[in-house]
Amino acid sequence: MAELEQWMPWAQEAPTVDGLREVLRQGELDFQADRAWQYAIVDGASGEILGAAGLHRTEEPDTFEIGYWVRTSRTGRGVATLAARALIGAASTCVDAARQIVIRMDQANLASAAVPPKLGFTLAASEDREIAARGHTGRGYVWGLDLAE
Repeated sequence: MAELEQWMPWAQEAPTVDGLREVLRQGELDFQADRAWQYAIVDGASGEILGAAGLHRTEEPDTFEIGYWVRTSRTGRGVATLAARALIGAASTCVDAARQIVIRMDQANLASAAVPPKLGFTLAASEDREIAARGHTGRGYVWGLDLAE
């Protein structure tokens, strides 16, 4: 939680059992409605949850956003990169409308910013962002990947 709290607005408090149930219920509804696809990242050998990743619709009908987090003990091992690569593949083959994928993060989140270039994303923009977590600077990166290329 200490690492997530630094970057994720939803991680500012420890979750309750009821809160987790609601997140799972909403995730299932979003999945069924084709609004968002959330996945746990699980170690195939041990069954340990390593993090989570998701593909989300944006305001633009042909643009989707990838988000990810990895537990502190497993960062720096390519877990987020593999998860994001799988979501790019899913978007390009399973979502007819997908033409562009974006990944956003605070400019201070260097670990997260290391992932997009490994997957062929280009830095599309810098943006002002709300400071919603302890590590936020108010400046963000937007990385883009054109699926047609």
